[in-house]
Amino acid sequence: MTAAVRAIVSACLALSIASASIAADPEWVWPTHRGNTERTGNRDGSEGPQDPNVLWVYKSPEHFVASIVPGDKAIYTGGLGAFNTGVFHAISSDHKPTERVTWSKIAPYIKRPTVCAPAVSGGLVIFGDGMHQTDDALLYGVKADTGLPVWSFSVPGKLVHIEGAPTVDRGRVYIGAGAAGVICVDTTRLVLNGKLRSVASVIPILSKQWSEMTAAYERDKKKNPQLAIPPSADALPKPVPQLRWQAGKGQWHVDAPTAVVGEYVFVASAYLDAEKVGKRSLLCLKTSKGSVVWEAKLDLNPWAGPTVAGHAVLVGCSSIRFDRKLIPKATGEVVALNVADGRVLWRQPATGGVLSSVAVKDGLAIYTCTDGKIYARKFLTGELAWTYDAKTPFFAGPALAGKVVYAADLKSIVHAVDLTTGKRRWVFDIGADPSVQARGTVFGSPVVHGGNLYVATCNLDGATDQPSVVVCLSDQPAGVTALGKPITVDKEARQVAIPCRIAMRKLPTLKEIYPLEVIASLPYPRGQKAHETVLSYDIKPSEAHQAMKSLGLKPGKPASGVNAKAKGPEVQISLEFAGITGKTRSIPISKTLLDTRTGRPMGPLKWHYTGSAMRKRDPNKPDLTFGADMSGTLISIFPVTDETVFQSNMTLAEESLLKLETNKSILPPVGTEVKLIIKALP
Repeated sequence: MTAAVRAIVSACLALSIASASIAADPEWVWPTHRGNTERTGNRDGSEGPQDPNVLWVYKSPEHFVASIVPGDKAIYTGGLGAFNTGVFHAISSDHKPTERVTWSKIAPYIKRPTVCAPAVSGGLVIFGDGMHQTDDALLYGVKADTGLPVWSFSVPGKLVHIEGAPTVDRGRVYIGAGAAGVICVDTTRLVLNGKLRSVASVIPILSKQWSEMTAAYERDKKKNPQLAIPPSADALPKPVPQLRWQAGKGQWHVDAPTAVVGEYVFVASAYLDAEKVGKRSLLCLKTSKGSVVWEAKLDLNPWAGPTVAGHAVLVGCSSIRFDRKLIPKATGEVVALNVADGRVLWRQPATGGVLSSVAVKDGLAIYTCTDGKIYARKFLTGELAWTYDAKTPFFAGPALAGKVVYAADLKSIVHAVDLTTGKRRWVFDIGADPSVQARGTVFGSPVVHGGNLYVATCNLDGATDQPSVVVCLSDQPAGVTALGKPITVDKEARQVAIPCRIAMRKLPTLKEIYPLEVIASLPYPRGQKAHETVLSYDIKPSEAHQAMKSLGLKPGKPASGVNAKAKGPEVQISLEFAGITGKTRSIPISKTLLDTRTGRPMGPLKWHYTGSAMRKRDPNKPDLTFGADMSGTLISIFPVTDETVFQSNMTLAEESLLKLETNKSILPPVGTEVKLIIKALP
């Protein structure tokens, strides 16, 4: 290729990138890994939180390995279930959803583990299955809003798996599939029952059949609930997109995400030492036929995949994969090549592996490393601009939004670093936060969307026995009211009314039902006692504290310890709700409790306005906060915590003699909205 031709190709590619960055999207799309070819993990231009709180958290026994992807109203992520089974969730990004998980796809529809970050385009979420040593793979397209399966494409073969994120461009999907190389499928026309159909014509057919299957299930449930079998997405017809081309089958091993710019697709191939298959190369292919434009050999495996910006394609390389045991032996490098012909523009060695994509913004190439550092190099020359030492290895790459770099290390600590200077802005320990309390590791890179930062954890290799989490960090205060009804204060009656609902006694994340220890708690996962409560609510406990003070009451002191007793003004606590006849019922809160050992309702209890112990939210700062806001506990039966607002007169000695459960003969069904009345006594 002559210098003149190289210049023309380079100019065309640069123009394609510039055009793509300014084009207006007709709908929300996330067409490629990290949202764009610069791999910033941010597509709407919003900067992340400046003083982060956990706005919400979703806890799960599954492992979230891939980078999560934001949608219009949900977060999309695949996960590893028990025995490496595959799952895929749409998790509501609303801070007060009716249901946190809006839809899920599991076996038998998903056949294999899911570690592929999805793409969102044309109203569909597109992702693949398979990992490491698995054979055969499937590429899926499901409706983003409902999870309805729309199409799937099978890629058979040994050591065939889809780990890297797809790229969607003009209706075509480009994706690596392990030993199958790279495939390009056209999703604008689907084959169903031997006929070519448009996606728009296929969706009503599938929707109708799903509705019929669901209706049949409902009829069966009425006839014989024990024998009724829920409908399976796997039983729906399976439209198939058309294969346009396949390249590198049996020659390359492509586990990294692809990148498409203009008429070119960039592909990173690895060499598997144990199996002695594949090759270490970065390739530029024609999008039309998959023919090779150029190929550049690499010294280390390019697990991070290509990043394309301007005239250069950058790739992070590593001697190890995502294996924590091998971190001490890891070496790596970052290589920048000319997009036109694959010439090396610069290369920089690393003292650890670079496993996730390099991100480019404002003339800087930013990447993380298993040596525990974040590096910023000048995009044009590779010259070091700054380093930030987190002192903990990174597998996940950075997200760049505004003038901030966000990166999460293997201890699930998020670091916010100034993009220009590399100086720390803030550090947030996800696992230690009171609303999370679940240690994990971060493999998938975080994303920034709508001013919020989203991070997911996993617990592979026995890192901990705690659940994995998807967390939303936000500048918004945690615990925003979800019921939409505020506390009301009646000074004449000297009482406070708090909107609540009857809480679930069996949380989906726990195997058993635990005895009651509290009366009212923030709901799961915010409330630390959400699995041991009668009621859940959505106010901040400090709001109830201030409401009682407005009545002229002064808090006492909460009890903590075996023989300690609560101190403070005595109050009367009751529950109001609509009875069967529609008339409002009012009962003392103690009647909602049943001792399962005797089968008798709890006798009368005295309740004290104790106020809460104060706690440090950040152990490195002197500032104190209302402890009950951190624990989420409003009323405790026993002194199991001093982070509460009200306590009964019982001690821990009585707790060992009682096994309390809700009195279902009195209480309305789970989820029913009720009113908690707290009245000051003379």
